[in-house]
Amino acid sequence: MKTGPLETDFAALATDSPCRILQVADLHSDVEEALNERTRADIRALVTHCRPHLIVANGDIWCGDEHPDAAPMWMQRDIAFLGSLDTPWVFVRGNHDCCADFDRARAMIAAAPNAIAPQGDGKGAFRIEVHRRGAPGAVCWDLFFLNSGPSWNIPEDLLWFESESARIAAERGRITPAAAFFHIPLKNYQDAMDAGRVTGIGVESVLGWGDDEGRAAPILKRPGNLRLCVSAHSHRNDYYFVEDGIRFVSGRATGHGGYGVEDLRKGATLVELSLESDEATTKTVFADGSVWNYDAP
Repeated sequence: MKTGPLETDFAALATDSPCRILQVADLHSDVEEALNERTRADIRALVTHCRPHLIVANGDIWCGDEHPDAAPMWMQRDIAFLGSLDTPWVFVRGNHDCCADFDRARAMIAAAPNAIAPQGDGKGAFRIEVHRRGAPGAVCWDLFFLNSGPSWNIPEDLLWFESESARIAAERGRITPAAAFFHIPLKNYQDAMDAGRVTGIGVESVLGWGDDEGRAAPILKRPGNLRLCVSAHSHRNDYYFVEDGIRFVSGRATGHGGYGVEDLRKGATLVELSLESDEATTKTVFADGSVWNYDAP
């Protein structure tokens, strides 16, 4: 496992097929340590059951925006926990993850055990190439991690994704399937809920969060490489919808410190990417090893 900073434009991850990615999100570890202990126990169990190749901590982890003096301590604590899971992991910033000095925070994450933190655009967006284990020459998937920050700033927050997608397609002479992870869902998530096009549970309004005009999804669709987008943020939602060949997922909230437990049991989202095709599937998983079916009533 990597134990030091990875300061490159991208990183490589060697996996078997399917590539398993465990998204944990919305830990909200600023509330109560007893709740944090439950969350950490759940995540350890999820890692044991799911055996992921990669863990994505998709935002709102330490949540120090209301307690900026304590935020560095909470950040260090949660980075140490993620680094202790003996699994490669990445951090995606959420709207509550206080970073008074973003460069210093990113360097701290990059130096943590098992962290993957390439330079990317230098503003929190980066890319990982997925290779088949034992065959490093061909890229099977690109994983993009995008920083929605306190709220989206569109189109600026997606310009790097668009240019990087074009660059690697020209370099390779082909379009490689890609998945994108970001904390705050886009306006098309709410549009799909309003139109009754979602499969799963959607009871919480997505709101605008900087994408009020719905400009983000068309930008993401433009390069033609995306097959999957996974967001977090909305604790009472767990659903997917398919739009222009892309599976958009609102992932299950993980942390017992966060709201919404009265509507949805805390869990995580397991992504599986085929290395033989561009097929991407998702399911909701729980600490006891059970799985929730999106199509269940």
